Amino acid sequence: MQAKVTLSLNADLVKLVKERVRSGHARSQSQFVEEALKAKLRQLEREEWDRSLEAASKDPMYLADIEEVERDFRYADAEAARMIE
Repeated sequence: MQAKVTLSLNADLVKLVKERVRSGHARSQSQFVEEALKAKLRQLEREEWDRSLEAASKDPMYLADIEEVERDFRYADAEAARMIE
């Protein structure tokens, strides 16, 4: 579903977007802006995920859980590796 919005953008930025649309990088200014917003949102999600992983890498309980899982699966991992060879 589409929604119309009104935005104020820097005139030079609008000019660049129009040039990109004219050169075929998007069907319309709306599509160009929508794709740019989606890319920015994906970037922000990735940064949040990276921060979560960074925090987990310093969490003693998380690290203990990882070590426990590694211990639990070391024999299964070794057996699977032998089957692959």
